[in-house]
Amino acid sequence: MNLIEIGTAAQFAALQGFLADANYRETRICQELGLASAEALDIVALSEDLKERVVSLGPLNTLIKLFLLGEFVSIADAETQFPGSTWAAMNALGLIEGDPADGKRCFGSVALYPVGDLFIVSDRWSNPDRKPKQSFPDIVYPALTKSTREFLRFLPDDSRGNFLELCGGSGIAALAASRSARHAWAADITERSTRFAEFNAALNGASNVSAVQGDLYSAVKEQSFDCIAAHPPYMPVLRPAEIYYDGGEDGEQLTRRIVEGLLHHLNPGGRLYCRTLGTDREEGPFEQRVRRWLGSAEGEFDIALFVSKNLEPARFATDSAVRRSTGQAEMNQWRALFEKLHVKEILTGTLVVQRREGKRRVFTIRRSLASNADSQATERVLRWETEMVVGRSLEKIFALRPTASPRVELTVRHHIEGGDFTPHDFTLTNDYPFLMDCKVQPWMGYLLVRCDGSKSVQELYGECREAGWIEPNTPPREFIDLIGLLVSGGFLSVEEIKQPAATE
Repeated sequence: MNLIEIGTAAQFAALQGFLADANYRETRICQELGLASAEALDIVALSEDLKERVVSLGPLNTLIKLFLLGEFVSIADAETQFPGSTWAAMNALGLIEGDPADGKRCFGSVALYPVGDLFIVSDRWSNPDRKPKQSFPDIVYPALTKSTREFLRFLPDDSRGNFLELCGGSGIAALAASRSARHAWAADITERSTRFAEFNAALNGASNVSAVQGDLYSAVKEQSFDCIAAHPPYMPVLRPAEIYYDGGEDGEQLTRRIVEGLLHHLNPGGRLYCRTLGTDREEGPFEQRVRRWLGSAEGEFDIALFVSKNLEPARFATDSAVRRSTGQAEMNQWRALFEKLHVKEILTGTLVVQRREGKRRVFTIRRSLASNADSQATERVLRWETEMVVGRSLEKIFALRPTASPRVELTVRHHIEGGDFTPHDFTLTNDYPFLMDCKVQPWMGYLLVRCDGSKSVQELYGECREAGWIEPNTPPREFIDLIGLLVSGGFLSVEEIKQPAATE
């Protein structure tokens, strides 16, 4: 496949200016296509019948047809809708191809679309004639997908210092980070992705982004970074597949190598954000296995796993066989593989690994994300867990005034005893920002009722002792750890880590 051209500053300026003037933005595109929101704008899943909704001519619709829906467009129409400088730039940059079967029409050689306030180019996902598109190993995966959107959603809003995106593809994370980072690098193993990331940096005028080629950290030599982001290929495969897809037989191959390299490439206080797949196994849950990947350096790092989806191995085997139309034989292969690896559950989500500053305890947590949770929730929990292990003074924590989440529920299970129902199990449940179930002692319900923001932790500690809910000699630190767990799980809020209201 041909590579796009890295043109002149004038050509990129003409193209970027025209895209902005045409209002080629997610909101306007959704309006034209009749989509409810940008969440439905997934270039891999756009249905063919959408082309029937784009009937009128105009710069915006011509862009949608050429670069999003992948339709043929009359060259005469394109020349009418695009200014001469823009049309010349599109051709010079290799974005337009003529139809070999009809010299009067053309099509977009690549996909070009907005993601937030950025314009991104990646490989096409379909042919204009609707014939099956020939795949190739180093295809540049599009950034306009549900998976990439979730990857971006849980990255920090303010990436100061030096930023590295591994398995960069189009370079979308590096470009997003470039607005606040000192410098951002987009690294990928393929020449094609490196060229596309370079193109996208030029298109968006991001002068502080470098596109570099190499196998993971080899692309940046001995450099270290304040933030590393990665959306590696993580799908388990039974046989070699496309580079963007192939995560090895268990899906963890590249994620493990990324984690293993953190000791040499992540600065103290820095974090890795990795959108990935992982497996819970008989040897331990995924987050504990990640800690073991760090070897003797594991005491340098905190581990936080935010799970967005869980899947049983048998369900994965069935879904994979159905999707690829491979039948029972492949299902049996998957089941045999998962049995060999002792896999109990497969999950996808965001893995955050934080390198500590100074000597302190480290933490390992797992949270299951509500579908509408975002980085505000995860960043607050990371900050809270860090503050708890740094060793804040007893006085400061005692002064906090916690408030119970209005979404917390207490479920009581009763058993029949002595001819009557007797309460046995008490479970606290929360559904935002994390899906949490926690078995508790009966008095915990009374404690949460008293957490209305008017009482300090110290006052609550005293009330619990006076009521006999906890032993009078219970150490303050033990009670503080309990409050800390409830805050971390979203059951309680304190002013420093007040959870945002859930959005529907």
